[in-house]
Amino acid sequence: MDSSANLSDKTVQDYNIIVVNQPIMFGNHVYHENLDIDSDEFYRMLKMEKAHPTTSQISMREMQFLFQKLAEDGYEGALCIGLSGGMSGFINSVSATAPAIRELQVFPFDSRSVLAGTGNMAILAAQELDNGRDIHQVLVDLRKLRDQTEVYIAVNNVKGLQNLGNIASRGSVFSSLLGMRPILHMNKQGRLEMVGQEHQIAKAMDAIEEKLAEAVRDAKTPLLVTVIDANDRDRNMQWQTHLAERFPDLILESGEIGPYMGTYTGGKSVGLVWSEQIIIN
Repeated sequence: MDSSANLSDKTVQDYNIIVVNQPIMFGNHVYHENLDIDSDEFYRMLKMEKAHPTTSQISMREMQFLFQKLAEDGYEGALCIGLSGGMSGFINSVSATAPAIRELQVFPFDSRSVLAGTGNMAILAAQELDNGRDIHQVLVDLRKLRDQTEVYIAVNNVKGLQNLGNIASRGSVFSSLLGMRPILHMNKQGRLEMVGQEHQIAKAMDAIEEKLAEAVRDAKTPLLVTVIDANDRDRNMQWQTHLAERFPDLILESGEIGPYMGTYTGGKSVGLVWSEQIIIN
């Protein structure tokens, strides 16, 4: 999977997940997420650098080398889970390249999500494959999880949103956001769309929390909720504490908006990712 899900080192090691690192550019300098630039350094540079960073895409040559290495190590197949094809061309390029890979069978999967939404799918797949579940049934379960995953982000600074086509293409809308805190939602087509805006980040968080409250009322099982932040861990922990008091049945986790997605959200943005648990029969 790609690095934008920001899985912890422990999770990657525990589930033997292979991570490829997304490229980020400050001017002409290319960094690779969580390899030669971590979140702390990224958000420090975001404040200091004049040029706003942009994202690029992992080369398919790099992916071909990886698949060849896996085949040499004795693997017969590879499940490749990527951030939404509506956000990056990565998983679409893997899908186009996969038929030409002779060494092993590649199963590309578009999470149509980002951050912990994509990460949770990778964890589910790793758990099921470790337990001997057939790859085709794993893909069925991944689609179930994808269909019920929700991502909401309260953006603290709109500058990076100019890089999102579905907002940047609407200049008058973007201009009206200046001084506001947009609320972004990942729709079922895998694109981030603006669903609201508030003058204060706290008000935007309240609006997202009410969306969660609706989901809690409708859920058949306790929700897994990940509180995500872009270099604002204190606010993350405070929100977790509040959510635990208001919704005691939630399964709460903490996640990070790393450099790749931070290019769009900017620093001090926060959000929620949630889904019901997939019951494995």
